[in-house]
Amino acid sequence: ILNENPDLIQALYLKAGLLSGNRDNLEQIEKIYTRILSLDPNQTRAHLALSRIFTTQNLPEKAEAELKKALAISPDNTNIYKGLFEFYMSRNNPDDARGVLEELIRTKPDQADPYIFLGNYYMGTGDLENAKAAFEKAIEKAPANLNAHMLLARVFNAQGDAGKAEGYIKKALAASPDNYTVKNAYAEFHFSHDDLDKALTLVDEILSARPNFPSAKVLKGKILSRKRDFEGAVRLFSELIKEEPDSPSYHFLLGSALFEKGEIARAKSSLSTVLANDPGHTQARILMATIHFRQGDLYLAEDNVKKVLATRPGHYNANLLMGNILMAGKNNADARQIFEKMIQSAPNTPTAYYRLGLLARSEQKYDEALRNLTRALELNPSLMDVFSSIISVHAIQGNYDKALNAIDNHMKKLDGNTITAAIMLNLKGNILLSKQDRPAAVDAYNAAIQNNPRYITPYLTLAKLHGAREDWDKMEKVYLDLVAQRQDQALPYGLLGTLYERMGKSDQAEAMYLKALAVDPDHIPAVNNLAYLYAQQDRELNKALELARQAKERLGRIPAVMDTLGWVYYKKELYESAAQEFLTCTEQEPGNPIFHYHLGLAYDKMGRPEKAKAALTAALKISKDFNGANEAKAILARL
Repeated sequence: ILNENPDLIQALYLKAGLLSGNRDNLEQIEKIYTRILSLDPNQTRAHLALSRIFTTQNLPEKAEAELKKALAISPDNTNIYKGLFEFYMSRNNPDDARGVLEELIRTKPDQADPYIFLGNYYMGTGDLENAKAAFEKAIEKAPANLNAHMLLARVFNAQGDAGKAEGYIKKALAASPDNYTVKNAYAEFHFSHDDLDKALTLVDEILSARPNFPSAKVLKGKILSRKRDFEGAVRLFSELIKEEPDSPSYHFLLGSALFEKGEIARAKSSLSTVLANDPGHTQARILMATIHFRQGDLYLAEDNVKKVLATRPGHYNANLLMGNILMAGKNNADARQIFEKMIQSAPNTPTAYYRLGLLARSEQKYDEALRNLTRALELNPSLMDVFSSIISVHAIQGNYDKALNAIDNHMKKLDGNTITAAIMLNLKGNILLSKQDRPAAVDAYNAAIQNNPRYITPYLTLAKLHGAREDWDKMEKVYLDLVAQRQDQALPYGLLGTLYERMGKSDQAEAMYLKALAVDPDHIPAVNNLAYLYAQQDRELNKALELARQAKERLGRIPAVMDTLGWVYYKKELYESAAQEFLTCTEQEPGNPIFHYHLGLAYDKMGRPEKAKAALTAALKISKDFNGANEAKAILARL
């Protein structure tokens, strides 16, 4: 067509569109749009396309110029104002961005949309009062505008006024009872208040009528994640990805669910897909940085956070994570500077005070630590990690009575909240233990359990106290009580299995490990212990090898896990492989006699007497009475 009519603008647009699938064609596409504008300078579409190209090429001045030309041609086009606004926001220029919206309001004073844009701007900057005023103005201009009602509800919700928020949602729903977007927003409201059952009921109503309604499927996945049904969440997000394979949002949700599920390798893979398609995806960058941080890779963690801060220097969570990374790297001065900056930017948000308090505690600046931690608790009295940190500062200083008084005073404010009371009583037990008052500590732990029988921590401490006195029967009773309360958790079964092994009850130990794995097939302590138990009994060795490999794949070079794998190899007469695992164990934990003993056994079977003698001698030098010491002595005598 262009051969016959090279000036046909529709064909030029079509050609540019066909070429746009490949970023390598940008220069050619730019020439096409320039050609269109030479034919007709008033082609708004071409100006907007050139603006996007120049933005991609990091030529902001040219991008801005094209947007302004488009606006001059079509001064009533709301979308161009929106595009110019988003351009300024992407350049971290909020003043010019706000100016664009104010000009839009002057141009269209009687329309709701300009006020909605302005309200969204204020919400993005955290200015909820001005956001509320803008959305109220939008409703004044268009009382039937559902979007304005829903956004105003979001503001009230953010301000903690759930009643007004729900009222505006109900108004929107009354005006449009079959509007699934509004109904889904109502479900999101319940989700934001942890009323998961109401949220799930609404979402299921939507999906029964519209099974493929994407936002409802997304919310259901989030609800399932919050309910810790990670399998269900992963399944839903995977279905959404099948429908939209290139969606960064769906890959991010999948990555988040996998992260919560503990499948870190798969989570990183999903997040890598997000960042390949959308390098500027802030949430994915922060989650990837968080994973690297938790894995101890401070360099990669910092690299990802820096990419967020390069475009969003004031991002609160990114700055906090950078502060945490710097703290972990012992760069306290720069970490302190970041936390102080975040306090200035959000003085009524407790997190930066909390982190600054922890930093001061690490530097033994206890007065400063208490000052910041106390401020964080004043801003949100329900933050138990903050309160626990205050108690820890008192305990570090040996001020146990201050700590106990603080706990008792805080408990008076709980107003019947038994879940928080259980946490407080557990803290009280810890302080009483530090005071060497074991009977009072035991009473506190039992009181914690009475307040919240599903709270695991006090059970574990009680069991440990009984174990220290080798009172296995009392320890067993504690674990059995915990199992009765938390049949949904693998940990209690696994702990009971370990106790039964110690008591010589191998059959009962095996049964508990199997129950733990029935609850959570990836509960690595049970996986590892069951593999070791099978190896010790010279049975189910193929299953033992499968379990031991599973544990090593999940936890990597952890000595206890490698020792189990080595022991299974040893029992299967794969002595070379066994020796490699045991040798690594001795290198990582040279003070553990069992690892040297196992290495000596493997070398003996391999016909390497000198190495066997060295390993067994090392084991006996560390301890004369470890489990296997007599056999080690016998082998040394034979050698």
